[in-house]
Amino acid sequence: MPRPSPPLNFDLIAFDWDGTLFDSTKIIVRCIQAAVRDVGGTVPTDEAAGYVIGLGLMQALAHAAPDVPPAKYPELGARYRHHYIGHQNDISLFDGVLP
Repeated sequence: MPRPSPPLNFDLIAFDWDGTLFDSTKIIVRCIQAAVRDVGGTVPTDEAAGYVIGLGLMQALAHAAPDVPPAKYPELGARYRHHYIGHQNDISLFDGVLP
């Protein structure tokens, strides 16, 4: 005889929003490019800026902007955060995700 399934009582269900339900790639790429431009670096291509997604912020920015001196990394990180906060609501859900 099969065992009955236990009741499904959950206090919390967690899921990954960013990159699972909504596509943040374009926002991240634009914000990396804007931050690099703000500190006077050579603006990376979409491909180069997108390549670093998933790395830690400072590691990603250093890789995407190799001509920005390390002394400017704090400013570069601050400018990225500034731009990201300004666009964090510009979300685009992946196809098939209900609004």
